[in-house]
Amino acid sequence: MRRNRLAGRTIRLAIFDLDGTLTPVDSLWTYLHEEFGTWEQGKVAAERYRRGEISYQEWAETDAKCWAGAPLSRITKILEQIPYREGVQKVFQTLRERDVRTAILSAGLSILADKAALELGADFAYSNELEANDGRLTGRIFVKVSVKEKMQLVEQIARKLGVALSHVALVGDRAFDISHPECLRIAYKPKDDVARREADVIVEDDDLSSILHYLL
Repeated sequence: MRRNRLAGRTIRLAIFDLDGTLTPVDSLWTYLHEEFGTWEQGKVAAERYRRGEISYQEWAETDAKCWAGAPLSRITKILEQIPYREGVQKVFQTLRERDVRTAILSAGLSILADKAALELGADFAYSNELEANDGRLTGRIFVKVSVKEKMQLVEQIARKLGVALSHVALVGDRAFDISHPECLRIAYKPKDDVARREADVIVEDDDLSSILHYLL
């Protein structure tokens, strides 16, 4: 624990990042590029985004075009290979039993986020949607979640559910996953120094259910 912000705090909503948090795959984008053999193209776009040369929207659109024409069934089969981290099911089941609402907020892809929400029983899932037509990807994407918009989306989710931000917990592995200062910020196996510095709680345990101590 980094700050004395847990005393007297009741968590009514937990918002989880997906890639690197609920699953051990740090980036679904990279994972799909590697599966499709398109990483060389994807790497160029990723580097351009990190240098600020293109927007998140442009980066996502470039990636989506790499997979145009691919069967949706192939994507589904690839996703079946991605496991959850240890303890994920226990976390969602326990929170549901304690009437704590849950949401998955991912700058990744809805094809995995929606699957996770259904399997885990999350109340909401927000992510980016690859367009498909007649069972094949069109190369288009609907960007609903960029890394810079996560703070605003946290506010929207909390407002929709009528939960004060002080009763919201954010769980993620990067700074933009836990960026809202009014929420309880749990950095789970954090990947950057900013996340470590700004987190109220840092959890390194391989078993995600160890975060329940701070949520209940």
